[in-house]
Amino acid sequence: MSATACERLALILGGTGGRGAFSASRAAPPDDLLIEVRGVGPLELPVSPAQARALHRIGRPARYGLGEHTLLDPAVRDTCEIPKSRVRIDKRRFNRTLLPMLDRLGRDLGVPPGCTLAAELHSMLVYGRGQFFAPHQDSEKHNEMVGTLVVGLPSTFKGGTFVVNHGGDSASYRGSKTKLSFVAFYADCRHEAHRVTSGHRLVLTYNLLLRGEPAAATELDPALVGDLAGCLADHFGPDGEPNRLVYLLDHEYTQRGLGWLRLKGRDTQRAGLVRAAAERAGCEAVLALADVHETWTAYADDDAGYGGHRGRYGWHGDSDDDSDDDEWDDWDNAGSTDDYDLEDLIESEVELDSWLPPGSDHAEPVQLQVATDCVCASTPSGELEPYRSEYEGNMGNYGNTLDRWYHRGAVIVWPRGQAFAVRAEASPVWALEELSTRIRGGALDDAREAAATLGPFWKRVAASVEAKSFIAKALRTARLIDAAEPATILLAPFRLEQLTATHAKALAALADRYGETWSQELVAVWSSERRGFGYAPATAREAWTTSLPALCAALGANGAAGVAVARLLLWQGWRSVSEALDAALELQAPSRREERLTSLGPPLAAVIEGASEVGGVELRDGIAGMLGGEALLDCAIAVLRAVPTARWSAVGLDAVATHTAAWLRDRLASPTRAPDDWSIELPPGCDCELCARLRAFLGDPTLTTLEWPLAKERRRHVHGRVDAAELPVTHQTRRTGSPHKLMLTKTRALFDREVRQRERDTRDLAWLGR
Repeated sequence: MSATACERLALILGGTGGRGAFSASRAAPPDDLLIEVRGVGPLELPVSPAQARALHRIGRPARYGLGEHTLLDPAVRDTCEIPKSRVRIDKRRFNRTLLPMLDRLGRDLGVPPGCTLAAELHSMLVYGRGQFFAPHQDSEKHNEMVGTLVVGLPSTFKGGTFVVNHGGDSASYRGSKTKLSFVAFYADCRHEAHRVTSGHRLVLTYNLLLRGEPAAATELDPALVGDLAGCLADHFGPDGEPNRLVYLLDHEYTQRGLGWLRLKGRDTQRAGLVRAAAERAGCEAVLALADVHETWTAYADDDAGYGGHRGRYGWHGDSDDDSDDDEWDDWDNAGSTDDYDLEDLIESEVELDSWLPPGSDHAEPVQLQVATDCVCASTPSGELEPYRSEYEGNMGNYGNTLDRWYHRGAVIVWPRGQAFAVRAEASPVWALEELSTRIRGGALDDAREAAATLGPFWKRVAASVEAKSFIAKALRTARLIDAAEPATILLAPFRLEQLTATHAKALAALADRYGETWSQELVAVWSSERRGFGYAPATAREAWTTSLPALCAALGANGAAGVAVARLLLWQGWRSVSEALDAALELQAPSRREERLTSLGPPLAAVIEGASEVGGVELRDGIAGMLGGEALLDCAIAVLRAVPTARWSAVGLDAVATHTAAWLRDRLASPTRAPDDWSIELPPGCDCELCARLRAFLGDPTLTTLEWPLAKERRRHVHGRVDAAELPVTHQTRRTGSPHKLMLTKTRALFDREVRQRERDTRDLAWLGR
């Protein structure tokens, strides 16, 4: 099978960017370094054992960063740090060595022509016997930082090998007894300091800052740029589909460190080539941050933990003291992903979480899933170090699996004609702002054409935006666009539950512009994927329904169009409550039925009040008439309690109060149960012969117990009827004979329940009377 255009582009780029390593080292005489530490005095270079011990004594335990936290854990970092406030360096003298060294290290690291490295002192560290720093990655402390410089002071020690890893490669560095050792590496490299076995290792650490302007695209190989442009043209095709290509870079970046001027190593040339090719192919290219998640079949490496550190980085350790470093390596390797060998890639997901928009110097958050056939990389993610791994045992068809997550820089390319759609899918908020900007700038037709491209994805991406202001922006933009079809596209993702009184003016304006039919269809769309009330006491739709009076009042203040929208919303609110009422009446358990009917009182009252706000007399009176039946007595009382008594007449609830009081008086007027009346009514539901026998026993006013020989499944059916209806009857199985006997016993709860019901009815009637 021939390679795809995406794969060809990655192969071509894989043969470029050869200059520049992830780490580099140099050495120099110490003559220009004049350093003094308060409490110790001027340092001799090489540092004498006595001075090294003195430095170790004044040092404090070094902390390390983990996410947003700064921690102190000697199991991870065991070294002493001397605050830089106590360290004085003759910078003018040291620059004689440092500045030329930075130039050479910059060339080694592949810093592009026109850019230079600058060093900013961060700390002084002293590693005594047994001290180390576990594998870790430095944070980029400000925008210009791209890496770290470690300057080793000449001293006598064993162990303490400094190891830098990146992209499956490893480099090991040892200090010198007589010279300054300089090790520079990019900030996304994982690195570690092995355990010192004797003496003291002393280092100065610097933040490496990248400054200057890189080479312009015109200095790139035109033929190479042409080949890459051809790959882009083949990938996008004549119709611009697919509409994006993502090329994953080798290094990690942070949001504040993302920039064309701050790329690292081989990424600099490769990203520059993609950018130049995009320009030639009529495309746009932006930098992005990608999160990669891969799932592999994997198996445990039987050789892992076998004495040395045999990971994908090969062997490393101190040749002069292997035993001590091996002990350290075993500790480091325990449980790491190097314990597993990868077999087959099962699944790969790539999501962009931020990018650098065209013409901007600041990365913006986005959320964009990228199809795997639109992603390519010269360095597969499997060859890089993941920031997180999870191993699962046997997973059925897949066997053992290993999940790995990576942060990678990326260049995303899209045809200029698809720019709006691609950016809108990644950032719906930007899309609305861009449409509004175009409209206010006089490009109304252009805005309408752009909005028409949102159809395939807008409902999915816009629905995921959590900002409450987003729907307000969408309502305003839908009015500005002044065309029904694109307005519908913009508003389709939203739900009724998101509407509040603050949106009334915009809703009325839309209805006035696009008409009643358009409004009906839009409200139907907003209701089509609603979550019903269910049996939960507080759902999103129920909470929204209780807000209808304020929303309807605000809509009513915006003329006839606002009133029309309010009535549409009221009918949707009533529809939801009505469905919930029907479901509540089907509940067999009396306590659940009563609880549910009572909980529906406030939203039903809100529909009644909202209808009164906008002259919805037909709906209001219809609901009031429905509440006159005994089955909804609990709901009617809850409705009345949800509306201030003084407003009953204004909202048509006087009749409901009258009917409710009449039902309560009728129930209280009925005779109380006789002390010897044990009759119980079985709710309708099943007419099988078992239920007929059960109904007869329950209805008999004199029988209180029933011994009933029944097989297991038949007993279970009777249990279910008794429990579902919450009957005041106990059921036990006497496990003698065959079949076992089901013992049913009526309880005093039959009388207690009726007493409590009469007390509640008395209180409710007294409240209505007041």
